[in-house]
Amino acid sequence: MKVCSFGMTDRGQVREFNEDAFFIDDVHQVYAVADGLGGLPGGADASKRIVALLGQSMEHIDAKEERFDLAELIIGINQIISKEGMSAHPFTGSGSTLTLCQIVADQLLIGHVGDSAIYLLRKNQLKKLTIDHTMEQKLIDQHGEEAREFMPPEYPHTLTRCVGQKEDLRVDQTRMSIEPGDRILLCTDGLNKVVSEDEINTVLSEGDDLESISVTLAKKANAKDGPDNITVITLFIS
Repeated sequence: MKVCSFGMTDRGQVREFNEDAFFIDDVHQVYAVADGLGGLPGGADASKRIVALLGQSMEHIDAKEERFDLAELIIGINQIISKEGMSAHPFTGSGSTLTLCQIVADQLLIGHVGDSAIYLLRKNQLKKLTIDHTMEQKLIDQHGEEAREFMPPEYPHTLTRCVGQKEDLRVDQTRMSIEPGDRILLCTDGLNKVVSEDEINTVLSEGDDLESISVTLAKKANAKDGPDNITVITLFIS
């Protein structure tokens, strides 16, 4: 499979700092977004450190022969971030989401912790491939969609899992087949909690200019007050 990629990050309209980071390695076909936890000190440091650790990991991987376990990779990164975060911030530590994918032949491999997301667009149908690790999702899992009626306003942004807070971390893993014509979107919640899936579908379906599509998605989030940092990676499969 041939993969074309583009990534960008935007501070948004409200946040003073950008605590998002992204990773693109077209050689190994590995892509990731990380959203540092704004409620903890060192969120920006955590997300950027994750990206640096991913880069270091790729230096030891033979793109033609070796593959790695994404959960094992994320767990190893988590142990480092947890240790460094507690050293820098003894009372709170630091933390970040991490949503990571690798394309191997015709397979899409996903490792995921937090509430960033991956979407697949195939034949004009958009599907979310990750599940948010939030109190909102936990309440919905327990009580169904009617739980939204009594949902505390902070629950959609309260994580139940992230990198950096616990050394014992459970990672969601997904594997699925991909095909030529597929389009893949990785994003932090500054996009998909502001811009609807219908809007994402429309923009991701239009044209073949990866940069233009990514910028348009970020502009749509900013047009809706851009309440959070916005990070987008778009992948076209051919």
